[in-house]
Amino acid sequence: MDFSTLEALKPTLISFQTLALLVLFAGIVWWAFGKRRKGKFDDAANSIFDEKEEQQHRQGAEKDRAGANKE
Repeated sequence: MDFSTLEALKPTLISFQTLALLVLFAGIVWWAFGKRRKGKFDDAANSIFDEKEEQQHRQGAEKDRAGANKE
């Protein structure tokens, strides 16, 4: 293959690359908004509101960044 052949194929290769990226994007969007994963994503989004961890935190002594107990 010489340089002129590669230059002739360049628009075709760019078209295939664009199509592949479009399909990849559509697949990621389909995966992210699929109904099967909605429950998992909702649980992850609401995990910061779990009271279990908050109760455990309250029961134990609070510690500062160095690990010493706060009073």
